[in-house]
Amino acid sequence: MVDPTISNVLVQSTLVTAASLSLTSLIVVRRVYRMLSPGLVRATWGALSLLICIQALGDLALLWINYTQGPNRHQDWLIASVCLGASLFVVLACSLAHHNAKDLSRLSRLESLACVDPVTELYNRRHIMDVLDTECIRSSSHNSPLSILLMDVDNFKKINDTYGHQAGDVVLKEMGVLITAASDSRLVGRYGGEEFLVLLPQEDAAAASVTAERIRAVIEAATVVYDGDPIISPTISIGIATAFGWKEKPEDLVGLADEALYAAKSTGRNRSCHAFESSGKRTVSKFSVVSPLNSQ
Repeated sequence: MVDPTISNVLVQSTLVTAASLSLTSLIVVRRVYRMLSPGLVRATWGALSLLICIQALGDLALLWINYTQGPNRHQDWLIASVCLGASLFVVLACSLAHHNAKDLSRLSRLESLACVDPVTELYNRRHIMDVLDTECIRSSSHNSPLSILLMDVDNFKKINDTYGHQAGDVVLKEMGVLITAASDSRLVGRYGGEEFLVLLPQEDAAAASVTAERIRAVIEAATVVYDGDPIISPTISIGIATAFGWKEKPEDLVGLADEALYAAKSTGRNRSCHAFESSGKRTVSKFSVVSPLNSQ
């Protein structure tokens, strides 16, 4: 027969352990909460932390009742065992959730690294082309316009040769920031080298031309500073292509924009050029490049 006093001390110790475990699990809950982005899931974990606090307070309340009103051996052991079991379950569940959240966060970082260009922190070529493929399908399904801007930093080799490749990287990163802000689009990627690709869903030829000219003007007015010294103000040439629900591959649309970009380069740089759809007789390209939209 166990001494009632010893038995009661064990009950109290069990309740203290249960409350301590519940409060300890709050640390894990807080870590998971901070790893989540704002939203319903994060709010759920916030509510869970409140429930855990209530559970811990319940354990402490039972401990106080046991301490002040004396033991009820069988009933107290049952309650203490349930409280300890519940606390152990909460700790285990929170620990597993934290482990899974770390794995998901690690996967998210890896996915981000796989999609993002390390220099400009824009989408890399593979990912922006995947997005373009999705947008082409949407454009075809809804018979809606889709425009793209393919742009190239003018005389970039001269910048690298004059200021060094690190300065060139600074220019590319600054160009990415300016292009993103001026285009008002989140679908901006580094297509390769000093080339950028901007996707403009729902924008027709006229709207895309306005956007391209706005980007060109912003870049022309910018001055990039490297190591405390201003770098020669870079300019860009832009090729524009627009699809109106036609079922072509993303590479075809980029190819048309590339034709327009070549025309912009060959007619003086620092300008934008649009590839318009041909009407009437069929040509080698479904689109024909017209004169620059901007004249120096």
